[in-house]
Amino acid sequence: MALYQWSTTPANNATAGAINWAEGQAPSTVNDSARQMMADVANWFVTPEWINYGLTPTFVSGTQFTVPSDKTSVYTFGRRVLAFVTAGTIAGTITSSAFTSLTTVTVSWDSGALDSGLSGVWVGILNPNTPSLSNLGPLTLNPGSRSVASLSITAASAPVGAEIYLLGNGGSAPSKTIRAFGGTLQILNDAANAALVQLDDAGNCAFSGAVAGSSLSTPGSITATGTITGSNITASSDERLKEDWGQLPGDFVERLATLKSGTYTRTDNGDRQVGVGAQSLRAFLPEAVLSDAKGMLSVAYGHAALAACVELAKEVVRLRALVEAK
Repeated sequence: MALYQWSTTPANNATAGAINWAEGQAPSTVNDSARQMMADVANWFVTPEWINYGLTPTFVSGTQFTVPSDKTSVYTFGRRVLAFVTAGTIAGTITSSAFTSLTTVTVSWDSGALDSGLSGVWVGILNPNTPSLSNLGPLTLNPGSRSVASLSITAASAPVGAEIYLLGNGGSAPSKTIRAFGGTLQILNDAANAALVQLDDAGNCAFSGAVAGSSLSTPGSITATGTITGSNITASSDERLKEDWGQLPGDFVERLATLKSGTYTRTDNGDRQVGVGAQSLRAFLPEAVLSDAKGMLSVAYGHAALAACVELAKEVVRLRALVEAK
């Protein structure tokens, strides 16, 4: 009999499985009872983090099993479990537990899945419903070195990437999720189904809303589906970082005059804005048009506008010279 099955009432432990401490017991049962108690304690010591409640699980699917009667207080949301299957031992976290005529437990496995060879399920000694650990205080990490990370979250096989969930205070939807996903660093919305900010290794940053600041500077690109505001927005433009200069086409000003431009309503947020058509601009100035992973186009307005101003200035100078020559 497992240690957890012993009673906290001494009189009820007269007999407990192979243990027999009944009043007036036969001398021949003393050795066996003592040895069984020693075995039960030793078994508990061998697996100190896990509890075997002796319940027989029934395989339902790769992520579900059932146990008899209402055991939802044992199989609680967030509790860790070990399952013994045909391939060996797998570990996971309970995502739901519900009772009808049986208790049905759903688990998200770290790797692997349940199969018809399911023979047992143990649960972690820590129960989220009655935690013995208080909330952690401030976390202090040694700086470490670049080759040895101070804190590492590895989720190479996780379909959603490596995530950190942050639940804040204040509004009705205060949570945000930070994750590394698809080679980018993202900040997700409360529902964790859309990236509010996305940053890649090239320094390119994409925003799903407005961008505001007194000074914005980036060596890569900033893409926003909303508006970008600030008293000083800059991009790296040092000539020492540039080579292979090329002239704009001779008919650039004429083609600029055909560019689709005006005011419009955004279909994604309903905002009324002014600008140009990316597809129209890409036809003669593709360097000023960027495309994201979904094929949506954006315009480097600052770069394109300044280049256009310079070309228009050249045209003004040329026309002035012609007028003065007459």
